[in-house]
Amino acid sequence: MPSGNSSPIVWGHRIFLTGFADGKLLTLALDRDTGRELWRREEAPEKVEEVHQSYGSPASATPVTDGERVYVHFGSVGLLAYDLDGKELWRRPMSLTQTEYGASSSPVLAGGNVVQLLDQDGGSHLVAVDRRTGAVAWRVERPEMRRGFGTPIVWDHDGMSDLVVPGTIWLKGLDPRDGTERWRVSGLARITCTSPVVADGMLLTASWTTGGDLNAEHITMPKFDDFLAQYDTNKDGKFSYDELPPGPMKQRFKHMDGNRSGFIERAEWETMADIFARVENQAFAVKPDAKGQLSDNGVLWRFKKGLPYVGSPIAYRGRFYMVKNGGMLTCLDPQTGKPVYQEERLGAVGDYYASLVAADGRIYVTSQRGVVTVVKAGDAFEVLAHNELGEVTQASPVPVGDTLLVRTAGHLTAYRQSPTR
Repeated sequence: MPSGNSSPIVWGHRIFLTGFADGKLLTLALDRDTGRELWRREEAPEKVEEVHQSYGSPASATPVTDGERVYVHFGSVGLLAYDLDGKELWRRPMSLTQTEYGASSSPVLAGGNVVQLLDQDGGSHLVAVDRRTGAVAWRVERPEMRRGFGTPIVWDHDGMSDLVVPGTIWLKGLDPRDGTERWRVSGLARITCTSPVVADGMLLTASWTTGGDLNAEHITMPKFDDFLAQYDTNKDGKFSYDELPPGPMKQRFKHMDGNRSGFIERAEWETMADIFARVENQAFAVKPDAKGQLSDNGVLWRFKKGLPYVGSPIAYRGRFYMVKNGGMLTCLDPQTGKPVYQEERLGAVGDYYASLVAADGRIYVTSQRGVVTVVKAGDAFEVLAHNELGEVTQASPVPVGDTLLVRTAGHLTAYRQSPTR
């Protein structure tokens, strides 16, 4: 397969996924039974978005389908819609993503629209387009959100549907019909890469980013005027990259320079300082009140250990699981937030960018180095198997029927249990 970080999706006997090769963005359809390529469509963007040099990809957003159309998002192009035979139906061009890590939030279906989250260093927004035509149905500006890679979810509860959107500090619930905010709960990381999950009428989420732990690594920014007096060598009232001393501010220059002016100005500095002052990494559960509303008052518990960075957690069979980089699995009781077990070592070190998946009483935990650890679901931590894939793996595995689809750096593989002989 061409390179890409997106996960495969399945509809009937077809698999859809995206890739990147020779400067072109690809959308592919494969036969689910054989892996044979059915069709591919290519896009040659005028400019390819900036991505992480080591493990980023311009094909990171996972497609979505409603059984009539396949919708894909590329940060270098925008949204595209194809029918199941690969005919392009419409496209919605979007501006190049403004982060050095590229776009990763996946499109989601909400009502009659396709919704795309674009939280960036500047110009963050959420946009919904009509599934049939690609016309913009509504758009919500998110100026307080500074860079994010999580994917929203649709949560049906109390006779309504909420579009639940992660972002800087805030988890928000919107009306999917017009984007109107219904509720918000604080407690997310400075940069949110994970998606929330639903279990037993609750929302559960977990996120972590550097600088958000209340320890020696917590980042506190000095007052702008104090720093200006010391380091603004040309006295122009703003900071160039060269003026900043080595340290956390210089390391995050692009993140802070939201308007890409080449300078950090007062408003940008103070916005980021406020985020660092308020942010706190954690997992939490929240339940709606009698009117279906959520707030900090409805938070049932908060937990601050074993948090995931990129891979989303999972709720499965009455337990809440999350994996911490380094290869440590934590299992919580979702009703109380108390650990059933905490930071148990999986025996596979490295980072974990794939989301947790579960099937048939097993949790599949996939490391970036290409090891799938199979853990028995339940209250006792038990590793059932380690599977060496031999390639970097950042996409999430997909259980479907009796098959597990796993995308690695260069392959898509279907695993099935051998028939009894």
